[in-house]
Amino acid sequence: MNALLGLLLLSAPYAEARSARAVQAVALWHRGEPERAAREFEAVFRDDPRDRLSALDAAAAWRDAEEHRRARKMLEAALKLKGDDADALAALGWAELRSGAPKEARRSFAETLALEKDCSQALLGLARLELAQGKPQPAAAAAERLLAARPSDTLGWAVLAKARGALGDTAAAAQAWTRAYESDPTFVEARHDLGAAYKRLGKTDEAWRQYVKVLSADSRHPDARRQAAELRPLITKEPDAIIPARVLKAFARLFAAPKRGRMPVIRVAVGTTASGQPAPKPEVAFLSDGPFEVYDPENGKRVTDGPAREAWRARAVPGLPGYELVDSSGRRRARFSKVLAVRPKNPAAHSLIVQRLDIGAGTAWAAQGDRQLKGSLELRAGGKRGLYLVSVLALEDYVYGVVNEEMPERFHPEALKAQAVIARNHALIVKDLWKPHRKRGYDVCDGQHCQVFGGIAAETAKGRRAVDETRGQALMYKDRLAQAPYSSNCGGHTQDSGETGGWFAAPYLRGVKDVDGGESERKSPWELELWLKRSPQVYCNLPGIMHPAHFRWSRGVSAAELSERLRRRVRGFGELRRLRVLKRSASGNINKVLFEGTKGRVIIDREASIRGVFSVSSVRDTMMILELERGADGRPSELLMYGGGWGHNVGLCQYGALGRALAGHDHRKILEHYYRGTEVKSLGY
Repeated sequence: MNALLGLLLLSAPYAEARSARAVQAVALWHRGEPERAAREFEAVFRDDPRDRLSALDAAAAWRDAEEHRRARKMLEAALKLKGDDADALAALGWAELRSGAPKEARRSFAETLALEKDCSQALLGLARLELAQGKPQPAAAAAERLLAARPSDTLGWAVLAKARGALGDTAAAAQAWTRAYESDPTFVEARHDLGAAYKRLGKTDEAWRQYVKVLSADSRHPDARRQAAELRPLITKEPDAIIPARVLKAFARLFAAPKRGRMPVIRVAVGTTASGQPAPKPEVAFLSDGPFEVYDPENGKRVTDGPAREAWRARAVPGLPGYELVDSSGRRRARFSKVLAVRPKNPAAHSLIVQRLDIGAGTAWAAQGDRQLKGSLELRAGGKRGLYLVSVLALEDYVYGVVNEEMPERFHPEALKAQAVIARNHALIVKDLWKPHRKRGYDVCDGQHCQVFGGIAAETAKGRRAVDETRGQALMYKDRLAQAPYSSNCGGHTQDSGETGGWFAAPYLRGVKDVDGGESERKSPWELELWLKRSPQVYCNLPGIMHPAHFRWSRGVSAAELSERLRRRVRGFGELRRLRVLKRSASGNINKVLFEGTKGRVIIDREASIRGVFSVSSVRDTMMILELERGADGRPSELLMYGGGWGHNVGLCQYGALGRALAGHDHRKILEHYYRGTEVKSLGY
């Protein structure tokens, strides 16, 4: 693998050194000045008419500035030097389409396909051109040709769904929207369109299910709320039968981490929101597979006892302040106002199941389900909304429940060991340094806001082995606990923590390319275009092992829907007029973006907020390029996004760790690459 990577990198099409002026133009583009950057690239090209890359960079920068005629001019100049460049020819077709020259665009797409018969950009552009001209049949044919070559192309499935809908084949449109969602399960917008298709087909239950799934990701989505409310009285089954909860039918065997030394204890809120906040419930039901005791955690005094396998409930007292705990017969066993705790009498052998918790609220995979938990469980007052839950357990038991929630069990053991080390680090950093949840009575939440914890059901023998073999190991920088963020897939290049909005700078969290000896590599506009629309060979690109959308993805969002989300931030925003990327990190991630509306403007510069504003749920990553489409009236109609990776791209890349482990790297070497200058040391337990 290493030799292959080296060969591919050496054969990169634009590996030559750039002039100082070209380097400055790249910097201007990264700073959100595409017009100035484009002019500088044009000047470089005038000085050296053989410099194709500068011509292509100028074209890409003019595209970002929505100066599509100027982009055409520079693409034509580049193609005079090398006429068989399919990427440039397809880009010319898009520039012609956007500048009101559909005949020329059709010709450019045809010439591209003569060079590269399965060029995705040419086929997608042709499909959209046909659809815009009221020709859904050839649009569907072009989309089907694209999808035959690239079955996971989300934009391809979306345009096919629209073409089939325009042909009046609603059932086929529903199938295409289903495939669009399956091609990228975070593309929740496809569920909204699928719900509309099911509604037209008279499939009430299926339509209601899709709208509820949209609301699970965005409870404020206006149309999904209207549609779900309208369909609710018409569904033919009980809601639980349409969207079943994840029920644990039996207690899994408990494997407790050996209790040696002074192992830290951690407090984990379970069933939290996407922002890590408590999600109180009016009633909480739990049971144990062994006898349990109820006690006051503030003074340790026993309150009552309960038998094995009997469901008890905690709830508000009707008509009175405070809460009550009732047994399976409905008899009150305790009253409390602030907090009450439950634990098995033999915690080494028995555990608790909490029923119907909210899992992954605010995400594309939100659901309700049961959780089996070790240690003790606190029932804490959450105001008028009810009670929230805090699981208290040993750190190593906690890491057991994190490793395979954050990294699949099938991963190489050395990658899992690296994950165990940084999961331990991250928990302690959040608990003792950041302390975002301390006022609520817990150290970490159970979702992506901190790191995902699934309890006993999330444990595997392979995951526990990785935790045990790294017991007490933590990542240190100059003998202090290192902050060790991680994400699923960096898209081929991690980013500096200091460049990431809302983050912090650390010398060991520097952006690096995901190759052997990789360093930071700032890409020009055209280089980033190819980087994201193609599939470069890096450690985290693992075809056949991962879902394709983990590494490269695309999607579209209507200007109307984007405007609605922006109006939530700025009431006077109006309708979207234009947008502008104001800052990119060296890795290509968007760090700041400006949205201009008909009545106001908003700048978003926090990583999570940037990802959140572009989607019902969240786009996978900020490493992306944005292409704004306009209708015949000149107003924005749709935003196309082409992205790479999944997550914030700071620190360890999980799929990169797998690629490195498969290449023979142990967990220490893996961690050394992503956290430069750190060491793995023992915490002494």
